[in-house]
Amino acid sequence: MAGFFNILFSNPLGLLALASIIPLIILYLLRPKTIDLNIPSLLFILKREEQRSKLSLLFRRLIRDPLFLIQLLVLILLSLAIAGPYIMDEKVSGEHTVIIIDNSASMQAGGRLDSAKDMAANRLSAVNSVIWAQNVPVLALKEKSTTRAKEVIAITPQRAVACDLTAAITYAERISGAGGSIIVFSDFAGWTGDDPLVAKSLAEYNGVKVEFVGVDEPGNGNIGFVNGWIDISNGKYNLNLAIKNYNEQNANVQLEIRNGDASQSATLDIPAHTTSAYIVPGLNTGRTEVTISGGSGGSGSGSGGSGGGLGLDDTAYAFIPPAAGGSILLVDSRDQTPLRSALGLLSAGVEHSRQLPQDLFGYDIVILGILNNGSIDWNVLNDFVKGGGTLIAMASSSLVNSNNDLLPVSITGISNDTKITVVAENPLTGSIAFEDIEVVHYIKGTVPDGATVLVEASGGGPILSHWRKGKGTVVYLGLNDITGDNAWSGFNTMPEFPLFWKNMIDWIGGTDIEQYNVLTGTVTKLPAEQTISCPDGNTVTTNNLWIDQVGFYEIGEQVLAANLYDSKESNVDEVSLDVSSVTSKYIERPQTVSTEGTSDIIIYLILLVFCLVFLELYVIHRRRELF
Repeated sequence: MAGFFNILFSNPLGLLALASIIPLIILYLLRPKTIDLNIPSLLFILKREEQRSKLSLLFRRLIRDPLFLIQLLVLILLSLAIAGPYIMDEKVSGEHTVIIIDNSASMQAGGRLDSAKDMAANRLSAVNSVIWAQNVPVLALKEKSTTRAKEVIAITPQRAVACDLTAAITYAERISGAGGSIIVFSDFAGWTGDDPLVAKSLAEYNGVKVEFVGVDEPGNGNIGFVNGWIDISNGKYNLNLAIKNYNEQNANVQLEIRNGDASQSATLDIPAHTTSAYIVPGLNTGRTEVTISGGSGGSGSGSGGSGGGLGLDDTAYAFIPPAAGGSILLVDSRDQTPLRSALGLLSAGVEHSRQLPQDLFGYDIVILGILNNGSIDWNVLNDFVKGGGTLIAMASSSLVNSNNDLLPVSITGISNDTKITVVAENPLTGSIAFEDIEVVHYIKGTVPDGATVLVEASGGGPILSHWRKGKGTVVYLGLNDITGDNAWSGFNTMPEFPLFWKNMIDWIGGTDIEQYNVLTGTVTKLPAEQTISCPDGNTVTTNNLWIDQVGFYEIGEQVLAANLYDSKESNVDEVSLDVSSVTSKYIERPQTVSTEGTSDIIIYLILLVFCLVFLELYVIHRRRELF
């Protein structure tokens, strides 16, 4: 009976169909009546009947008619079916199983992830949740049926990241609750964070069963890149690589190097269980790939374009932005300025011109300083930026009367005295205390669509903003380096002034190559929501990009090179935890929890209606009223 009173309706308005009962009753009341005849032998009986309520006799006759009762039930059941009745399921947490699948980089060796999927699909219960164990656990499914759990398990993706099993187990414990079960499918080759055995013990003490299932398909040895970085020597960029041979025998490794349009090969001998270094000198701007095309001599080494059991670490990726290491042109009508002195401290070469040249070929960065009015050819700058160059424009009176849409600020005029505040975190905003800068004059304006503001004025308008135009970048700096009585601010007198400009050149692609070359498992914050092309060919739209694949990410014209560089994940034959020796400390703490599951009872009502219809036909047949 408890289940009956827990019936809910997905379409309560359907209960209005119960009004169809009224016409049925009326039809039965209006049926032709039999003719009454006075028979002397029945006078006594008739007199007794007249004393009864006529209404009572009428309804008694209706209730005794089986056809009326059958048709009444049919209408009631159909009306209830239209209302969509269902019953809330209440499951005990002991029926709730949380599946944890390790889909880190090492699980891609030897078909381990596929094996984990197959085993997990056979360990489901009535209520299931699925967690993908990565450097940050991902809840893929919460408290759903076996069928839905199998679908989610089947689409578990391959990720080029490390795995934090402890975080996944702790997360699963909160979901399952006391009396639930957690099953971890992993190769247990390595992990980040705390020891998963500690998390297992804590969960079992709290009444959650935890089982470790090892996926031990052999990795067949491996040779891979375990580290890499870019440095500068004599004005050139060099890619430094560390390659490790995890095999039992020495290996002769062939490398294929593609740097822009150029390609070359190299051979490297690496002893067993040893790491060797290799340097690719003089990188050109753009993309570079170094691939292990074959390794011979190791018992488990790969062949035919592979470094062994794991393919994620067979290629090292690097990207040098077009502006990196290129020449810088400062356009300023003055000869000696604080900005020119600050730029002179940089390792990159800086040229100075009193006027904007008509030909900017050979320059990667152009800085607009203080110029005479009318001396800026915006058509030249437009072509320069759209072709991939970077423009940095400082505030000056010559910008106020310019009519262009190149700058990330819509100028409305010059105003006096303002306070400035940082509105977005950025490598530029961390190098100087903008709030302490005294501003006497500044350009007032608005922010055009698509521009990103880092620092703004309280009086209105950006002080530091940027956006992309074509293949290039434009940065607007509302603080200049004018000195003396005509100074616009105290910006150039601050000791952080040279550091700011170094960070500026680094940030837009001068020497800060790290922002273009990242490790998997990191999150890159974008200035705005953008559509990104991932290495696997898929696209995502976000303003926080999680790097979980190796290869090149394309963010508009910007490119990020992502690498695994993880010696633990590359060591695919290592087993850090023998699951066969793991014991249980489970303490039973049963607890009943309510899930979101429902039981639909519409089908049962429809079946009952069919049965009643057949019963009605049978009654009509017995009465000889059929045909």
